[in-house]
Amino acid sequence: MKKIAVICALPPERNTGMATVDLAAYTVLPRLFPGTEITLYTYGKVGPWGYQAGELPFHHVDILDVPEQFLSSDVFLYWGDFIHSRSYWKLDRGAWDAGETAETARRKLDECAKYMFLSGQPLETLKRAVVFGSTIITNEAGDAADTWYTENYQRFFKHIGAVFFRDALSAAKVSPLRDLSATLACDCAFLLEPDDLKLLDGYVPATERKGVGVFFGRSDDKIRMFQFSKTIGKLTGETCTWLPWFPTRRKLRWLGKLFGYDIKPGHTPVGNLVAQLSGYKLIVTDTYHICVNAWRMGVPAICVGAGYGVSTNSLGDKKKEILYEMIGARKMYVFLEALKSSSARADAVAAAVKAVMDESYVTAVNANVRAYKNMAQDRLRHAINEALSD
Repeated sequence: MKKIAVICALPPERNTGMATVDLAAYTVLPRLFPGTEITLYTYGKVGPWGYQAGELPFHHVDILDVPEQFLSSDVFLYWGDFIHSRSYWKLDRGAWDAGETAETARRKLDECAKYMFLSGQPLETLKRAVVFGSTIITNEAGDAADTWYTENYQRFFKHIGAVFFRDALSAAKVSPLRDLSATLACDCAFLLEPDDLKLLDGYVPATERKGVGVFFGRSDDKIRMFQFSKTIGKLTGETCTWLPWFPTRRKLRWLGKLFGYDIKPGHTPVGNLVAQLSGYKLIVTDTYHICVNAWRMGVPAICVGAGYGVSTNSLGDKKKEILYEMIGARKMYVFLEALKSSSARADAVAAAVKAVMDESYVTAVNANVRAYKNMAQDRLRHAINEALSD
């Protein structure tokens, strides 16, 4: 039986979006590649703030616990997130070097190169590697000064079997290394089917859709965003309620209460969150994977993000802006700066409400999402079958 190693990003906390990305690997890949042994790996162990055993229907295996098993895989499928961007290793997971000696830090970089970039492996092995649904939007020309990263990046992406990034900007950045090969896919979570969600404890799909689901957690100026969401609710004639995608700090819970939101403390299980999401008529948020999961369900999402923001790490706003440009939902993307001016805020609200109330506009965006999903899934199926046949 052929073995497919699926390398996922290490979740630093209970992250609903990352859970839906990895759920897609757990459910979609066995359907696409029956008769294969599929193992989900991470480089490193899930910490105390991440999902613990039994919380999700799948689990990850730490590569460092079974390195030979990992390297003996027939196919290496790198799945989602920023795991091949320089910022991921220098910023998102860069804290691992804090307080360490130069020797231990160097050893970790060597391990990273070995397992995440397959350094030291022959080119024949690299041809059996596929990157899908990931992003390198944070990469820039200055990264070339990092010899470790540049050498690993160029060798890896020049010789692996296929690269299908989730966004058009990343696809453009890698394309010079890929000759005539296609380099675009979609976010991994777009591949989920409705029945896949039934594997999540607490998931019961909504039988009707009503109200506005609201969550803000990635941007500053929460007061203006609360005001914006309540205005959207008023103009659409829908009641706004809080979608607790992430736990909310006490200060924000108190602030939300002033705007009529009942925000509970603590973490809500993934199944309950996705079930709640499925029951809204529309969403107002600043969080990337709420938008991905909402649009996949056919729930229109108005997204807020900073126009001046520069993508330096995985929390940057540009990934949201690029997504909305790709799926043709630009009118439902609101720049945070617009909320600071009464006239600009009025224009942004009017444009977003007009778009969300326009059935033909929402239908067209949903059609674009399905088209990207179908294209990406076809490319993934072809690339993995090619790797399995080697």
